[in-house]
Amino acid sequence: MKFNNSFPYPVLSPENDDYKGSAFETRVEAQKTFGQLYINLHCNLQDQKITSLINEGKAKYALHVECPQTSFRKIYQSEETKIVATINENHLRGKIDVHPFILANETIEEYTNPNLNDFYTDATITYEKGNILALGEAVEVTLHELDEESQNLPSIVTIRRSESAKELVVSLNSPQIIIELPKAIYDQYAINAGSRLKETILSMVILPSLIEVFYILKEDSADYSEYKWYQVLEQIFKKNNIPLTQVIDGTTPVLRAAQMVLQNPLEKAFNEIQKLNEGME
Repeated sequence: MKFNNSFPYPVLSPENDDYKGSAFETRVEAQKTFGQLYINLHCNLQDQKITSLINEGKAKYALHVECPQTSFRKIYQSEETKIVATINENHLRGKIDVHPFILANETIEEYTNPNLNDFYTDATITYEKGNILALGEAVEVTLHELDEESQNLPSIVTIRRSESAKELVVSLNSPQIIIELPKAIYDQYAINAGSRLKETILSMVILPSLIEVFYILKEDSADYSEYKWYQVLEQIFKKNNIPLTQVIDGTTPVLRAAQMVLQNPLEKAFNEIQKLNEGME
């Protein structure tokens, strides 16, 4: 979506001369991490009148995010100079249009500002709720799909049946992470892994296994750095802008890291359970 820079009222923008000596500078940063896109907006407003309107709750900083390919569209608003928009990547594809601005939060009548261009000296200015007071620089963010089959979690995890194990066991001394399940449990896993509860089963089997993997790496990662599964995990974290070393040194907690890799497994599991329960009603 492209915003029209022609408005029937004054708008603080580098694209026009409605104001003298005022400025609205913005900086947008985007980062993709484990299924989420974080868009950070930093605002620098140099206009005392508009700043006062924001402090009074009559105006707000805003960030408009739109993805033409998926029709995702949302406005994030705040009275703070920084806005963080968190969006599930499933809602986005390709190019995303990002527009920062300042919106009227209520009707503002008889607006005056000493920094307005002389053209507006005798004008009666009214902003309706939702009108734009200031417009920042638009930014285009492009999502690149770089995942390869050989560099994702399923490619390095093998779940096996054990005739002797009494509980879940994780082994790391091989190219893949080996998860062994007791025979009876494995048989149930094999039957239900592709069912409507597949995410629930994933959280029951893979989540605790990943937690064990990360705890083992915290103790001694050097012994495993040559294995394929370790190298793939490194790539997964690197592509998501968090180095695996942050998990190993404790900067990123083990439990959080495991949930990040699986992209909110508990939420997915409970959504499955809710849908199943609704179908039984």
